[in-house]
Amino acid sequence: MADDTNTDVTDQVHKEQKKPVYESREGFETVPIYRGFYEIKKIFEITQPLGAIICGGYARYCASNHKNPLVGADVDVYCPDDETFERLKTIFTVDHKLEIKHENEMALTFKKTTEGHLAHTPIIQLIKPIKEGRVVAVGSMEDILSNFDFSVVRAGIINDHECMVDADFIHDEERRILRLKNIHCPISSTLRCMKYSSKGYWLPPFQCLKLFTDWDGRSDEYRQKLYDFLDEAQDGEGLSQEQVNEMEKMMRVD
Repeated sequence: MADDTNTDVTDQVHKEQKKPVYESREGFETVPIYRGFYEIKKIFEITQPLGAIICGGYARYCASNHKNPLVGADVDVYCPDDETFERLKTIFTVDHKLEIKHENEMALTFKKTTEGHLAHTPIIQLIKPIKEGRVVAVGSMEDILSNFDFSVVRAGIINDHECMVDADFIHDEERRILRLKNIHCPISSTLRCMKYSSKGYWLPPFQCLKLFTDWDGRSDEYRQKLYDFLDEAQDGEGLSQEQVNEMEKMMRVD
């Protein structure tokens, strides 16, 4: 009679050794804020009543379940419309005496201040209400977060103790995995992957493959135009401001 005991034990060991594969999920969920809200409380009190939303890197830091989370460098404030953008611009520059560091088509960034109520807050960046191609910088918190590339930056502050995050946020942030969920441009996304990789995040091979697949799916005209721009940028006197603006637009709009 065959002894099935050893077979059963071996099968059990194999089952225990084989780790279940994590399956990516769609949608968003609410998680607790662990840190960082006190530093931006004044910004939240200014922006939230006007319908503006704090999303992105700093919100990720607040909601991170990693034992040693990366600190958000600045606070991205998304405005619901042009009127709100101009209102907040006036509040920060006139009422709080913040100086503008730089401004482009996408955002306005203020200089760090050492005086007043905002002296101890991170750098504030006002995002302009733009909806062009896949770039969505206006709408509900879900609309805006769905525009972000990585699951680990899909985070938005709801109140002083809660954040809305991507359904994969908790899994990926704890393990510092870069999971691409939206690609505006494979070149700019590759640069962002390099940036986050230098900070300790890991880009799995399959996620890397998404960049190549996206590039292959682009039109010949798009690829040639971007190639020409980049080639000209590294040769001779570089690009004109108009060309830079057009290249940046190509890198964020499909």
